[in-house]
Amino acid sequence: MNKLATVIVNGNAGVGVAENMMSGLVHVRGDASQAAGATAHGGMLVIDGNASARCGISMKGIDIVVKGSIGHMSAFMGQAGTLTVLGDAGEALGDSLYEARLFVRGSVASLGADCVEKEMRDEHRAELGARLEAAGLAGTVDVAEFRRYGSARQLYNFHIDNVY
Repeated sequence: MNKLATVIVNGNAGVGVAENMMSGLVHVRGDASQAAGATAHGGMLVIDGNASARCGISMKGIDIVVKGSIGHMSAFMGQAGTLTVLGDAGEALGDSLYEARLFVRGSVASLGADCVEKEMRDEHRAELGARLEAAGLAGTVDVAEFRRYGSARQLYNFHIDNVY
């Protein structure tokens, strides 16, 4: 539940690093285990290496930048904030996504329910550039190399055809 602090982890981080963070910065100078940034409401989480499964699960406003790759079910039920991945994403990226915004430079194994690739417009490139700059990556990564993902907004409403 970090609030306003800057926390630097010199090495790897275990399950749930920056879980429920409210504000501030957590910088992991290594890899992160499962559920990095889970349910976090704000602030920024920077992971220099890879993040395991469920990175950003139920994120509620945090900005996460992973310089490596992420595991399966990342951004599951992501409500708000951004997840930026310089590497690859595992299976079921953004499953049951709400309004969180996802940017991936590498390949995506598969998209979860209701997650779709979206057009990358100028405002998205500007937002991505700001996140990369905040993570100390200004000028080192080209925003044109990223693809944007978000909710198709099909899970928001009840449809009688979906009843069995």
